Amino acid sequence: MASIGLLAKEAADRELLGLMLGELGYSAEGSARLEEALESARERRTRAFLLVDGGGADAESLTRELIRAFPLMPIVVALKTRDASRAVALMRVGAIEVVAPPWTPEELKASVSKGLRFQGTALTVASAAPLSRSPVWYALAVGLFLAAGLGVASLKRADANRAAAAARVDRWELPVRHPAGLAFDGKSLWLVEWFTQSFYSLSPEDTAIQVVRHLTAETPVAAAFTTEAMWTVSADGTVIRRMRDDKMTPLTRYPKAAPNSAGLAFDGLYLWTLDARAKVLRKHLVDRELSVLSTHKWTGVKAAGLVFDGRTLWSLDAAERRLNRHHLARPEDVIEGVPLPEYAEGGFLPAGVAWDGARFWTVGSAADGKGPARLVRHKEGAR
Repeated sequence: MASIGLLAKEAADRELLGLMLGELGYSAEGSARLEEALESARERRTRAFLLVDGGGADAESLTRELIRAFPLMPIVVALKTRDASRAVALMRVGAIEVVAPPWTPEELKASVSKGLRFQGTALTVASAAPLSRSPVWYALAVGLFLAAGLGVASLKRADANRAAAAARVDRWELPVRHPAGLAFDGKSLWLVEWFTQSFYSLSPEDTAIQVVRHLTAETPVAAAFTTEAMWTVSADGTVIRRMRDDKMTPLTRYPKAAPNSAGLAFDGLYLWTLDARAKVLRKHLVDRELSVLSTHKWTGVKAAGLVFDGRTLWSLDAAERRLNRHHLARPEDVIEGVPLPEYAEGGFLPAGVAWDGARFWTVGSAADGKGPARLVRHKEGAR
């Protein structure tokens, strides 16, 4: 029975939704305050949260706090008043589903089930009733001991096989659905996710999530790293230079310096931005105003990323599913186009690109917008 955290200010709401969840086969723990909900979730291994927006509670701020504490926990919000703009705002900060009033068991079941599917399947171990210690029990014990020995050997062989297979894996599904960009800091990949306003640090070896950073006041769409700083750009075009510390501390803000940004790259001297709407590459001097030194026409179809590989600029065209290599002195000139066969089947659209010093990585979103994002490691030296 999946445990669902229920956070509602009013007791009547907790009682009603708790009864509905119980009828649907869930174990619901109701809380009136965030602190209670967090403590309960840690104790009960809560699988998802159901929040009530209204009645003295602001589900938008509660959602941010819950995501901060449990980055991968699915959150469903029940509105007390029908409001489409409010529903959109809640989903932008990270809610998986929003249930409009009047609340019904059918709608609640569909929304909570979707959230649990997004989170993944948890495994539990059920304990069996003890056997009486008869000769049969001892025979079984010996058999289990031998089987365990064989099982350990099999597991070791399986682990070795998995390790060998992992070295050949070139694509992984990620626990996010709305990637906007990708960057490499010299050690780790950084995934930019606009929907939850978050950055995920991923291990290049197995793509395990190492760090999650959630921004509450902006929607990030791209990132790039220099030796001493991290650069990010938001949906409103604001470029921010940050410290490379645990809090991504902002140092300098450049409002509207990169409108409609689809990519950010640093070539060792200049910062480059890619305007997806105007289809323009901009070369910036890293000064107090992030002054634009030159602009260059971008001739692709749908801009989705920008990266510097140590020698030249590459842009990612999502519609053509290819990387375009640009002449660094004349960026409007495309020297080479490299198709991305990993996206040829059409199930994913590339949304960001990074270079790790040896190979390209891209991240793609599901074409239908429903499935998890996919991270792709491309062939070594494919440039």
